Amino acid sequence: STCNMIAAHLAASGRRPLLYTSPHILDYRERIRIIGQELIPEDYVARWVEENKPFFDTLHCSFFELTTALAFKYFAEEEVDVAVIEVGLGGRLDCTNIISPDLSIITNISFDHVNLLGDTLSKIASKYHVSVNDLKRWNNLKSDSIRAGRYLTIYQ
Repeated sequence: STCNMIAAHLAASGRRPLLYTSPHILDYRERIRIIGQELIPEDYVARWVEENKPFFDTLHCSFFELTTALAFKYFAEEEVDVAVIEVGLGGRLDCTNIISPDLSIITNISFDHVNLLGDTLSKIASKYHVSVNDLKRWNNLKSDSIRAGRYLTIYQ
């Protein structure tokens, strides 16, 4: 994926990047890792859930929101120097919006999560504060294109 390639390049250049992606393939902890190290420790995940479950239960958070909170806490404690964060839904509905990216990579925008975002490009675009023409233009960019975005941060 785009995020994995970026994190690998950062690590190869001597940086200590965190990588936050979804979904996981075999182990939940694959979502939260520091490149060049093992996955987030199981005991860290268990302790964080135990300590924070009462608070998050009152908020009725989604699985992705809980995972994002866990990831950001872990990465802050580990003092990583750069973060590669893959968003969930993207746009204004995504809980990763609590960060202000230095760079946003826009890959293709398609009909994922139509039950939440809408079933047309116009409906999807409204969630991202962009126009359908912007979506069409971005979808036609070559895969190696990188664009900075003010409101839209999408990693796929």
